[in-house]
Amino acid sequence: MKNFQHYALRGVRNVMSAATLIAILAWPAFAGPQLTSSYGDQLTWFGAEAAAMGGTGAAVYRGGLSNVYNPALLVAEAGQRIDAGATLDQAAEDRFQPLFDSFDSYVTDVAIASNRHHYWQTGFAWARKVGTGPRAMAVAVSLTDRFPYGYAFEEELRNPSPFPPGVGQPARDMRIAFRERKVTGTMRALSFGAATEVSQRVSLGMAAHYNFGTRRDAWSSIDTDNAGTNESWSSADELKLHGVNATAGLRAVLSPRVDFGFAIETTLRATGDWRRTETVIASAAMTDTTVGSFYDYPWCVRAGLALRPRNELPTVFTFEVEYRPWSELRDGTLDDPSPLLRDVADVRLGVEHIFYNGMPLRFGFRHINSYADRDAGLSAFTAGTGAAVGQGRVAVSVELSKLSAIQTHQFPYPADYFGDAFVTDPTARVDETRFRVGASYTMEF
Repeated sequence: MKNFQHYALRGVRNVMSAATLIAILAWPAFAGPQLTSSYGDQLTWFGAEAAAMGGTGAAVYRGGLSNVYNPALLVAEAGQRIDAGATLDQAAEDRFQPLFDSFDSYVTDVAIASNRHHYWQTGFAWARKVGTGPRAMAVAVSLTDRFPYGYAFEEELRNPSPFPPGVGQPARDMRIAFRERKVTGTMRALSFGAATEVSQRVSLGMAAHYNFGTRRDAWSSIDTDNAGTNESWSSADELKLHGVNATAGLRAVLSPRVDFGFAIETTLRATGDWRRTETVIASAAMTDTTVGSFYDYPWCVRAGLALRPRNELPTVFTFEVEYRPWSELRDGTLDDPSPLLRDVADVRLGVEHIFYNGMPLRFGFRHINSYADRDAGLSAFTAGTGAAVGQGRVAVSVELSKLSAIQTHQFPYPADYFGDAFVTDPTARVDETRFRVGASYTMEF
């Protein structure tokens, strides 16, 4: 028996060490649409269980990840729990322009740029009950991605003329330039939480978050037609940030079948160095400046209900809303630190049904209005399941989301080719489709 306990404890330590190493060292290459590349993606992943149920967690226990959702739910921990997971995200962005005939009549929308990229994200959490009795506490540690900035765009600019080139003009369909924008980095949160019961029906919790990360926005245009002056250039903004904020949570047992969860997250002032570099090949001009700057993220409130009907098989329905007044965000990199953002409500629905063999089936739905565009909104459909594996259990999730918006071009298009034969609209319809698969492993002991 002692040998078994020894190997079991050693296995737990190995799992914790591996999960921590993956969570800390894995490249946080998670990304979102262009609209959220400035201040962070709104569809952040915190674990397969939560993701499969529409991202819910304000009223349903999520292990140590409840640090982020609602730390008061940590009191639901009966012993000790470890969660580690990763997700793979496929992002597809298509840009369309209206096509008109020679009589200025609309014909159809044509694709002017298509991008397909894959991204990874990881997470880790640990929770433990401390002490015994009705007033026992629970503590937790988690490392999560809070505001992923990542975004990527690539395009080839080609000569659109169907006619033979004139003097000094590139050949038809010749690549004139290769242009790229790549935003990388994530604001991550190392969180420490604790919770306790204040009565049989009410529990309170608190979590402190140390937020850190670097956002890098790199632009480049490589002149490839070798005609005239070399017009290649590149620029990059790099903003290193860190700051501390906190989350306070409440859990109330309204009845043996209904739980209510409420949490409020304080504002986050993240400060650091902002470095800007620019290079112009033709003039060999280079600039490199570094100044102090900041992002002030607004506060956030979450509330939700969890309903457990009198089914023979365990079932949970949860409905949650998260509200964040993005209009209060302040950006120190802008001349006017108040960007025109809108306040956003994030509505989440989830259901979990457990069969006789213990296998769960989870579904969810989520709708979020974009903070960067009043006419854009994102809807996500989610599903997942799980199974016992080894000493723990595996949960998997799949998510499909769609976002459509009218946006300005990433790079300007030439307006002087062949007179007015080729006219570019100043904006494009951008369709963003994301398919995300996640897996988490949970051990309870």
